Amino acid sequence: MEQPARLDAQEAALDALLETLGETVEIPQDDRVDRLAEHLPDYPQYHRIGHKRQAAYRRLTEDRAAAHGCYPQVLAALLADDDPSSPRWLAQVLLTAGGRRRLQEELVAAVEHGDPLRQACAVGAWRWADPMGGPLAERFLTVRREAAARCVDPWARGRLAAD
Repeated sequence: MEQPARLDAQEAALDALLETLGETVEIPQDDRVDRLAEHLPDYPQYHRIGHKRQAAYRRLTEDRAAAHGCYPQVLAALLADDDPSSPRWLAQVLLTAGGRRRLQEELVAAVEHGDPLRQACAVGAWRWADPMGGPLAERFLTVRREAAARCVDPWARGRLAAD
């Protein structure tokens, strides 16, 4: 899956979450973004996504009931976020709302049954799900290896196979 498609999926998931929360996000004009866009055409979208992620995170950490009620939408946004570090924000919300075991079980299920994007994003989010050893961690490694073996998308396969 190419980066523009991944960014579109991530932004759509965040838009759905923000709509559920009744939040609107104003993206301030920033000349630096325009200058970066000259060399990195996807940067404006990446910048927008960052603002949207932070708005959702702020709302969800301020409103625990919203975090519980929007758990599926937060999980969907997490499973569309392929950035190496940003998933920690939404993972933290899910850890607080549902607990470590629930989040880890959701990530295992995403790797086992998800499409390549969800699989790769679940692998990236695993480190933010407070992983510990034990049967669930072993299961995660097993389903990750199995998913990598059958994955036909080169980008996703690389994320699934990386250690």
